[in-house]
Amino acid sequence: MIDLRTVHVTAVIFACLCLYMLLIHRSTPGLRGVRQIVYGYAAFALGAELLALRGRIPDFFSITVANSILILINVFLYWGIAELLNLRPKRWFLPSSVIPTAVMSLYFSYVHPDVSFRIIAISAIAVLQYGFIVYLLSGPGPRRIHMPRRGLAALFTVYAALNIYRAWEAHLHDPRSLISSVPTSTFSFITPILIAVMTALGVIWLAMAQLQNELEAQSRTDSLTGLLNRRALEQIGTAAIEYARRQSAALSLIILDLDHFKSINDEHGHDGGDAALHHAARCLRENLRDVDHVARLGGEEFVAVLPGTTHARAAEIAEGLRRCLANLTVEHLSQEIRLSASFGVATMLPTDTTWLEILRRGDRALYLAKEQGRDRVALL
Repeated sequence: MIDLRTVHVTAVIFACLCLYMLLIHRSTPGLRGVRQIVYGYAAFALGAELLALRGRIPDFFSITVANSILILINVFLYWGIAELLNLRPKRWFLPSSVIPTAVMSLYFSYVHPDVSFRIIAISAIAVLQYGFIVYLLSGPGPRRIHMPRRGLAALFTVYAALNIYRAWEAHLHDPRSLISSVPTSTFSFITPILIAVMTALGVIWLAMAQLQNELEAQSRTDSLTGLLNRRALEQIGTAAIEYARRQSAALSLIILDLDHFKSINDEHGHDGGDAALHHAARCLRENLRDVDHVARLGGEEFVAVLPGTTHARAAEIAEGLRRCLANLTVEHLSQEIRLSASFGVATMLPTDTTWLEILRRGDRALYLAKEQGRDRVALL
């Protein structure tokens, strides 16, 4: 029988962890996933208390209900990590975890009483849960959160290994095994606390890294169009010209300006202008390569950075973008907004040392396109 004092102390520590993580959640706007982890810890503390009362309360509550609640910690961990990573959580994860646990607990407690098989069955369910969590953490993602994701995945892999060993130990009925040889009070007290603390730190590490990654992305993104902003463009342009010079590769840019945009705002209001910018941005994004970068420079002006692209090829791409915008019809308040744009194309010269030199030539080419009547591509 588990020492009640040990369980009570463990429950208090879990409660403190819950409070600590709740405070972090409430004091850090935008931090996701932590609330679900708190629910999981609360479920674990409750389940452990019921488990410790075996012999003092009916077995149904101290075995079946206790194990069904204990298994919830992994459900909440899965949901919390999924929300944190902006992934859709699988709702079936709850019934597919709790129902088999309850069924196995009932069967091996009343129909075919066998503690060893009950431990093996519940351990197997936990291992499957850990497998789903590790799979969730092992998917692709931003470089910034790579390390905390892999760290948590390794941690849950260790938890799965411990459950496999626990099941093997139950199968052998070996009192001299590694885990069983540790004094019960020490093992039952230290292990859940260590696991809880390491998991909490890992989740907070991942949550903070994810939040920082999102804040950095927001600082580099134009809120209206979803394209890069001027700040990000300067960083990308500088890096692109340095790379092109080192590799002796081509580098071109396209700068464009929506024609008569003030008239669109005057006729359709600023909401209509915003809709036109949004659709124009989507047209640009969908007609450029993944390696290209497109940014909103300001107002109705956009810039595309084309690594490895020659002057002639950049002119062809600009002409394709011009046709895309010319054929675009924006529906706004039952009215149609037609768009056109003027384009300037520039390519890096051997004498160029800064990004601004290419941008200035592109700007002069854009001015030339406007002088020649707009809705056209000019080269410089």
